[in-house]
Amino acid sequence: MPTEPNPTEASAGRLAKAPPPAPEFVGVVTSRKSSVISSQVQAPLVKLSIHTGQLIKAGDQVAQLDETELRTRLEQARANEQSAQMEAGSAGAQVGALRQKMDASAHLHALRVEPMMAVKTATAEFHAAAAGAAAAAAKAAAARTAREQAENDLAKAQISSPLGGIVTNIKAHEGEVAQIGTPLARVFDPSDLIIRFAVPREHRAELRLGQRVELAVEGDSRLVWATVTNISGAQEPPINFTVVEADIDDTKLAPGELRVAAVARVRIAEAERGAKR
Repeated sequence: MPTEPNPTEASAGRLAKAPPPAPEFVGVVTSRKSSVISSQVQAPLVKLSIHTGQLIKAGDQVAQLDETELRTRLEQARANEQSAQMEAGSAGAQVGALRQKMDASAHLHALRVEPMMAVKTATAEFHAAAAGAAAAAAKAAAARTAREQAENDLAKAQISSPLGGIVTNIKAHEGEVAQIGTPLARVFDPSDLIIRFAVPREHRAELRLGQRVELAVEGDSRLVWATVTNISGAQEPPINFTVVEADIDDTKLAPGELRVAAVARVRIAEAERGAKR
């Protein structure tokens, strides 16, 4: 005969049918636009004018390199250029004189005053001088290029930020020698924030482009919304996760509410999960 259901069994049945909790993923707030600040010349770093978290503008001075050796190179380049220009000028004047001699010799030969050998000799001297003048002109051009490069290098001793934003990842220290291409820091533009988070392989199918996710940022009780904009390709073992990027709706944020490098817990919005089911 049927009997009343066991309350324990009924509760167990209801629990079994309850939807699983939404998975959470750990993410880091970053910016869609950022730039590495690096040294373009080799010189000792004498002054670092930034600190982590500082808000700077495009063109603000970030660091100062020692100009001593750079100025020495510039003075040497200027001296070399002046010497090469004088040499080229002298060679040009010699070419002009030999051309006149060649033309005069040809005229005298036409009048049967000088032999053909004299014309050939004058012509050979002219061509040799012309070749020397061309080499001297090329040397002067190279010296000018070297001088311009030395001027540019000296100007690069003052390192400025290529864009405005928040300074992070400072790697340089005063007193060390900065090599060409050495990264000093990174600056993030906070006007267009994104969240980048890792999704384990077993949850990859739950995400799609255009999907909304909610962020619980450490230190902020209010949820922040973002939209998935990029899902990296399939990863091979032993990398068992996929990197996902989602665009944060900056228009809904209060000034300074989110900062670059903030850690957040990311969950798929309940409405999105319901649609998926």
